[in-house]
Amino acid sequence: FWARRARRLLPAAVLVLVIVAVISWLVIPAIDHELVGGDIIAASLYVSNIRFAAQATDYLGAGRAESPVLHFWSLGVEEQFYLVWPLLVLVVAVVIVSRVALRTKLLPSLAAVLAVLGVLSFVLSLRLTSTSEPWAFFGTPTRAWEFAVGGLIAIGAAAGWAMPRQLRAVAGIVGVMVLLATAARLTADVPYPGTAAVLPVLGSALLLVAGTRRPGEAAAPTDTLLGSWPMRSIGRLSYSWYLWHWPMLVLVAAWLGPQSVLARTALVVLALVPSALAFRFVERPIHHASFLVESPKRSLLLGAALSLVGVAAGLGLWLASGGGAFASSAPAASASENDTVRTPTGGGAATQSPAPKPSAGAPALAPAKTGDAITPSPLKARDDLPSIYGDGCHAPIPATTWDTCAFGDTESDTTIVLLGDSHAAQWFPALNAAATKNHWKVLVRTKSGCAAPDVTLYLRGQERPYTECDEYRAALFADLTGPDRPSLVLATSTQTESLVSRSSGERLAGPAAQQEWRAGWTRTLTTLSKAGVPVVVLRDTPWPGTDMAKCVSQHLDDPSSCDLSTDELSPTTFDIDLVKGLEGASAIDLTDSLCSGTTCPAVIGRYLVYRDDSHLTATYAASIAGRLAAALKPLLG
Repeated sequence: FWARRARRLLPAAVLVLVIVAVISWLVIPAIDHELVGGDIIAASLYVSNIRFAAQATDYLGAGRAESPVLHFWSLGVEEQFYLVWPLLVLVVAVVIVSRVALRTKLLPSLAAVLAVLGVLSFVLSLRLTSTSEPWAFFGTPTRAWEFAVGGLIAIGAAAGWAMPRQLRAVAGIVGVMVLLATAARLTADVPYPGTAAVLPVLGSALLLVAGTRRPGEAAAPTDTLLGSWPMRSIGRLSYSWYLWHWPMLVLVAAWLGPQSVLARTALVVLALVPSALAFRFVERPIHHASFLVESPKRSLLLGAALSLVGVAAGLGLWLASGGGAFASSAPAASASENDTVRTPTGGGAATQSPAPKPSAGAPALAPAKTGDAITPSPLKARDDLPSIYGDGCHAPIPATTWDTCAFGDTESDTTIVLLGDSHAAQWFPALNAAATKNHWKVLVRTKSGCAAPDVTLYLRGQERPYTECDEYRAALFADLTGPDRPSLVLATSTQTESLVSRSSGERLAGPAAQQEWRAGWTRTLTTLSKAGVPVVVLRDTPWPGTDMAKCVSQHLDDPSSCDLSTDELSPTTFDIDLVKGLEGASAIDLTDSLCSGTTCPAVIGRYLVYRDDSHLTATYAASIAGRLAAALKPLLG
């Protein structure tokens, strides 16, 4: 069984992966080579479904460019099921069925076990679709029930079961109608798989049942339709066509830019050409090669070798993103003793590492010079994160509590709490440097996607209310207003309209979402200020809305071509406007450290400002520690 699967699936798949690696190196921005290389490695090992599920639930991974091998997730699920299926048959045959009655009891026993596992898988799918949709979508355990339905039909056919022709005709027609209705009504807004997966599985099952007939029995209408030459030809090419269609769409878009619906449709049809060639010269010859058919061992060895070829292709693309000329060959600015950033390793322990010299602000914004080495390297900018992401001090999405993370001068009586989401966490390098120099203690209370305003957020990607954030925030406010109140809370968050009404549970949009966001900020500021906790709202950083590191990596000779006009940026004054007139709360605006006049540069001096489409690089954030310290000092007395 495994040998047949290896001969059937791996040659065509690995061919596509190798070609995708080569073309990706040519047309995909170098900053994405590492990601796509990792995708190809995972696809070669048939674990890409796990990789994509993890990325979809990783807050930092949100918004990544579409992978040219994203469609390999379903092959991962399929192969993982194929790995288990023969073992399940073996267990049923050896453990459940007595050897004496093997022939009479194997199929019923196998059907019973498969039905139970299918029900459990379906229940798990329903559960995870409402709590963690990416794992429900990409996970093998949540998709196993779909295979179980097909397995039960196959067991029934093996046992000689078939419906009368009239019923098969009805089943076939209904099956086609169900599939067409599903294709027309299923949209990206529908939680999937969950109950929405029942219709396509039902339609497919009805077609399988309609095509299952006893020897000599007349064909049903759908048998004639699906058994026609055009349909059988498409069926033969379907696997290869599936492999080629998605890379064609993604790689052409990476090369030429977004395409129209008509152009994308044409590309899918055009994918039939490489599909037919691969089927004729790779897939079919290897599948039917006599020296492989006669030796399962050779087939398995071939499969292992091909998987290694795919891994090598992905690894080559990964290594091609090593940095090279992008890497800075020298420090962008000399670091003095006062400019040292303490990089925590957890629980307040710290090591010393030089940081860029703090900027004097907007008057000192220096344009990038052509030919200068950029720090950090645009290719590695996504890894230029605040250290709190690596030491457990920035809470991930599932967390409802926080670690005791103290930085700066941990013995100081002046305590600053950093509160908010990733747009608060991005300021940690600056705050930590300022606190170390001025003998303040910093407590980090940031959490991915968890805004400082007291609102219920909608967790996009998982398509559910972000209840962990509500629980985290409530516990944190209780702690901040308790006996050990901090000297100051520094709060900031990125404005979002992904909110849920606490009264109706419905998603909010437009003016209703803005009103709830404003009310949430008011609740937060009022709760803290009434308890005697001074609050400072730090204006959110401008949102470029485009991947600035990627842009700079493609315009090294002229990084200023990636600069943005302030007119192109989303307004971010909304939050600090709420502070005006609210007792116990104040605001800080450091936008002039990022923008000068009407322009927000992508590179200031030699420093890359953004690591993605909205977050500062840790390097640049550290460089403006002096500005942040100067703004905080008057507020701390």
